[in-house]
Amino acid sequence: MGEVQAAAPRGVLTTRMVGKRRRPAVSSGVARLALGFGAVLLIGTLILTTPLASEERDWVNFKDALFTAVSAICVTGLTVVDTPTHWSTLGEVVILVLIQIGGLGYMVGTTVVMWALGRQIGIRDRNMLRLYYGAPSLHETFSFARSVALFTLIAEGAGALVLWGAFRAEGVPPNQAAWWGLFHSVSAFNNAGFSLTGHDMTPYTDNPAILGTLMVLIILGGIGFLPVVNLLRRRSFNRLPLDNKLIYLTSAALLIFGMLFTAAVEWRNEETLGELSPVERPVVALFQSTSARTAGFSAIDMSQLHDQTKFATIGLMFIGAAAGSTGGGLKVGAFSLLFAVMVATIRGNDEVSAFRKRVPQAVIQQATTLALYHVALLFVFGLALTFTVDRPFIDVLFEAQSAISTVGLSTAGTVNFGADGHLVLILAMLAGRFSPVMLVLYMTRPHRKVPYHHPIDSVRLS
Repeated sequence: MGEVQAAAPRGVLTTRMVGKRRRPAVSSGVARLALGFGAVLLIGTLILTTPLASEERDWVNFKDALFTAVSAICVTGLTVVDTPTHWSTLGEVVILVLIQIGGLGYMVGTTVVMWALGRQIGIRDRNMLRLYYGAPSLHETFSFARSVALFTLIAEGAGALVLWGAFRAEGVPPNQAAWWGLFHSVSAFNNAGFSLTGHDMTPYTDNPAILGTLMVLIILGGIGFLPVVNLLRRRSFNRLPLDNKLIYLTSAALLIFGMLFTAAVEWRNEETLGELSPVERPVVALFQSTSARTAGFSAIDMSQLHDQTKFATIGLMFIGAAAGSTGGGLKVGAFSLLFAVMVATIRGNDEVSAFRKRVPQAVIQQATTLALYHVALLFVFGLALTFTVDRPFIDVLFEAQSAISTVGLSTAGTVNFGADGHLVLILAMLAGRFSPVMLVLYMTRPHRKVPYHHPIDSVRLS
């Protein structure tokens, strides 16, 4: 959230009469969003604590169940227990359901359920859905939710089928291969990063079918429904809206940068890319770059990365995916917009433009606010984590950014952060996933214009 789409036109949020004043129904919308996800999170946590969710048929520690449920519904992928060995089939199903709900969003799921039951949704719910997923207009929100759900099911279904065949080729039994295919397809499309293999994707560095399918799903989920549909309909990059152009261009640039940087730094590292064949190295480097922004899968030992690669990955995680997608982070549109602001300022231009389109000042202010907010989140949770674990600072910072951007990669092992660290990471995941949405809701609310202007003064910058 929070890029070109963030500046909603007047009337996007409804108002209610309170006495003689009109108050925007933002607080009600935020409460609905929080209560919806909170209810699902609580139910998922309680189920995961039961013996039926445990492989050993024993009660599960509440903290471990809560951490897993939060990581799943926030589509993060950080874990404090080994997913395939600790959880039973029921536990894995619960995790998968939480991932799907967290990826599609509470309002999309609710809309689809209401549509199936033949019920009407309220105007406030449609407004929330529009702001959360960037529906093109208010009256199209209802059909938009159905289209998003259909797009998701087609992508995940096709991915599951290809992955089933790929896992079968690796010797995985048919039923297990089918479950693995479905689980990893949903996990990849929703940029969650949960895996059932026990070793993430490290056993499959020589299998382009598995890595390639996961990359396609990650990219589709990380770009979102609207840009994909717009490109298919218009069949020309030049005819796309500015927001879509920025998403595609910036995403491609970040993928290439991440691949080249990882390959250059890790090429001779015998603990990461160096142990692979020359053919596998660029493929795995591309996979790591694709996964680093919000997905959280890994085909190499993350703990053995050079510090330079860790730092670059932190930057990729900070930027994240596209607005209206399943991924987290600042969002590529906001990042590209800030880059355009820098270029315009250096050139001395009063207006910010890209692809011959002028960007409204309100959107620039929102993007700047979101960027500073994400920096503040990293500072707060990064600092808090330093008090919970004795690890190199780069690993602590990496873990904090991974949680905030809902990525799921770890260079220090999440289990090593202890109970206090796990609590900090839970808060970081929730804050990184939901607080930016709430911030955008407040920034785009209708507001009364001030009928006067203060005198202009200057501030020294350097």
